Amino acid sequence: MKKIQALSICFILILSACVEKIERKEFSGTLTNPCMILNFEQDNTIEGKYLTIEEINIHDSIVKIKLPENFYINNSNFKNWIIGWGSKKSLYDAGCENLRTIQKINLAKKILTLGNIVRGEGFPKKGQRIVFWNKNPSGFVNKIKRPIIDPDIWTDFAGKNISFSSIEYDEQLNKWIMIVNECDTSKIQIYAAMSNDLINWGAANNGKPILTALDFKFCKWAGRDKTNTAYQTPFVSDIVRFKNKWYLFLDGYSVDGKRHIGLTTSEESLLGPYKILENPILSPGKEGSWNDEACFYAKVKKYNNGFIMFYDGRNKNGLERIGLAKSDDLISWNNSINNPVIDQHSGWRSSPGTTEPNYIEIKQDTILLMISGAKKFKMGPWHHYITKRMYLDKSGNVDDAQLGIYMSTDGGKTFIAHKNNPIFTNDYSNAYENEHMGGNFRLIKTNSCEYIFYQAKSSFKGMKYNIMLRQRKK
Repeated sequence: MKKIQALSICFILILSACVEKIERKEFSGTLTNPCMILNFEQDNTIEGKYLTIEEINIHDSIVKIKLPENFYINNSNFKNWIIGWGSKKSLYDAGCENLRTIQKINLAKKILTLGNIVRGEGFPKKGQRIVFWNKNPSGFVNKIKRPIIDPDIWTDFAGKNISFSSIEYDEQLNKWIMIVNECDTSKIQIYAAMSNDLINWGAANNGKPILTALDFKFCKWAGRDKTNTAYQTPFVSDIVRFKNKWYLFLDGYSVDGKRHIGLTTSEESLLGPYKILENPILSPGKEGSWNDEACFYAKVKKYNNGFIMFYDGRNKNGLERIGLAKSDDLISWNNSINNPVIDQHSGWRSSPGTTEPNYIEIKQDTILLMISGAKKFKMGPWHHYITKRMYLDKSGNVDDAQLGIYMSTDGGKTFIAHKNNPIFTNDYSNAYENEHMGGNFRLIKTNSCEYIFYQAKSSFKGMKYNIMLRQRKK
């Protein structure tokens, strides 16, 4: 990226109106710190009053700020944050298109000094909205700036987009195993990578797929694309070890274009051989129901004496919500009578079409569930005609998926949002993850370190999904 000498500018942050609220609280977990601040309320569950630039004085090299009381960014944490602003162009005004580091902050004098440009160019202008982005969520640092896996390690891998389901330790192989899919291509097969240290990864199974499209050719619930014109494997979304057997949870399309959740199992290693269950374990609901088109992205966890599954359900109008199912044996599943258990699309989750569950953490009887969300554009011909500002009236993760945490203390019947959501975002200053979060997330804790594996999309060398890693020393 083009480097520009760091300058200081002067601005005062002003605000816009607050429109809605949902129940939210602060609670403990692996990830708790905010990753995005765009409004005076420091509350991303509402649109709030946007932080905007009121005055600029480049000549004096001073930044003057009007900030809310108890502003989250201070002298102890400002180096983790960068400041962003848009380009005042259609589709490019989310506050991540141009980024600078923060060189210094003085809350007493309300002075902020901007550092080097790390994306885009120039400085924000008077009246422009700004967004603060956290590069190191809850202390997790991206020490390896590049993707940890190159799809070229598999000879037959189609394209450059890679999606992973989970990472598990296989005692039979004495290796960490990551199960991945090809994605954003009509050819989709399931591959495996292996590692001794969670850092360095190579191809497993001699570089060959562990499951191919032909394996699902006669499967009732999967094996085809949505249009029923190409054979492909379903996507693996999670892996569970139970009674010395591996369970891979997948979702795929049947001949009618409906998306189902199914299973394949292995009684040996994670590399197979696998037995594909003939029937799906969860299917779309009846016509007109909340999930009458698709059930997908299953995330499964042991809970009390059984298992819980959270999944994404979508209706024919494209509205996605979170559903809950329970099982004693991982084979037979019963949907909760409270479904959908999360039906909230506001603030940073205002887009109706981004809801995938990513991660479950159990603390005694408390369930912490991570789900994705994105802001929707303000769209429509009348809006554009009246405002003359096509897509230019929202800031922060507009059409970009980010991750937030919800908590349940009643077995998953109801959830409340973490007050700091979203609590995990991509680092827009890193060219390998400068678009949005992908579909999955895996936290692994060792004696000395905690690892977060995640997917993120990049515009660097073509739009593609990468698998990235962040670490936090204990």
